[in-house]
Amino acid sequence: MADRDHGGKNSDIPGWSWIFAAAGLVLAVGSAGFMLYQAFAGDSSPPQLVIETDPVVPSGRGHLVQIRVTNRGGSVAAGLVVEAILREGTATVETSTITMGFVPSGSQRRAGFFFSRDPRKFDLQILAKGYVQP
Repeated sequence: MADRDHGGKNSDIPGWSWIFAAAGLVLAVGSAGFMLYQAFAGDSSPPQLVIETDPVVPSGRGHLVQIRVTNRGGSVAAGLVVEAILREGTATVETSTITMGFVPSGSQRRAGFFFSRDPRKFDLQILAKGYVQP
């Protein structure tokens, strides 16, 4: 029997391996190219946050106000602090605060505020208080 020399022969590698290797190379180069494009030519405008509320629902012994925060800006809002205030005239009746980990550009995140009093009986104000850039 003849010994085969397997050192460095490309013909011993199955064709499907070359296909998967080429696909992996295309994905890696494409991902790197996209990240470079975003770093140099992407939208770097500050976060533009839009807060919308859903109807108030009873929750245990209190009430839940669910919100959707949409970031229409070009940057991530990290550690976003959102405050909900129940007011009766000029008096603050109750407050609730949440901190959202990340709201990436072009994304939407959901959260909720719990109140012991019914927010439908008061003036509800929801304010984005601040964020950090990651």
